[in-house]
Amino acid sequence: MTNYYWIIAQHSGKVLEVKGGYSCSSVEIIQHTKKSELDPNVDMQLWYFNGGFITNKRSGFVLDVQGWRFENGTKIHQYQRFQEPSRGREWEYDYEDNTISLKFNRKFVLDVAGGSNDNGALIILHEKHGGKNQQFILQKWDDGSAVIENAVTNITENFKFLPRLSENFLEILNDDEYYDVNIEVGNDSYVKTFHAHKVVLSYRSPYLRRKLSTNKKNRDGTLARIELSNILPEIFEIILR
Repeated sequence: MTNYYWIIAQHSGKVLEVKGGYSCSSVEIIQHTKKSELDPNVDMQLWYFNGGFITNKRSGFVLDVQGWRFENGTKIHQYQRFQEPSRGREWEYDYEDNTISLKFNRKFVLDVAGGSNDNGALIILHEKHGGKNQQFILQKWDDGSAVIENAVTNITENFKFLPRLSENFLEILNDDEYYDVNIEVGNDSYVKTFHAHKVVLSYRSPYLRRKLSTNKKNRDGTLARIELSNILPEIFEIILR
């Protein structure tokens, strides 16, 4: 996975951008207000570092010294990348002083022309002097894919959890240890007693909720008891599940 970064000028807080967002050679590099992470045009401000090349996400072109004139004030533009080593297109980021210098001559660094704070100020080549307009912070871009991936994972895990939850409820219905209500179903000689849990019954049936509200647990510890004489045990078992 490729990591993309904003290159942020420390003096202005603005970022390197391909002027106009054009995907062609010889387009100037400027500073501009940072776009939001999900802005559809943010890719003109995003860069990745690979083998000394600094490549724009939108165009696929690299930072280049215009005309390979290695002198103060030369404009920086984007240009097609070639495989062979290139003195005007290979850069090195210095984590100690936050400068981006030419690999073949480290006295030259990227510079925001005139130390301007304005949108559209040119990025130029200049000898290192230690000014803030030559210092840049790299901020990693997050396209939100991690959030989406985590959300999908959570949804998947929840769907895996639901069948287990259903199985747990069925186990509760068969529980003979922690039940708190007896339900006697049927009439005459055919009566079957079901052990159940009041909280489950209350949420599954408004009728049983009403019945339970008048059948509290006795003070002597005996369980609440409900009689349902007008229904067959087989039918009630289906309803209960």
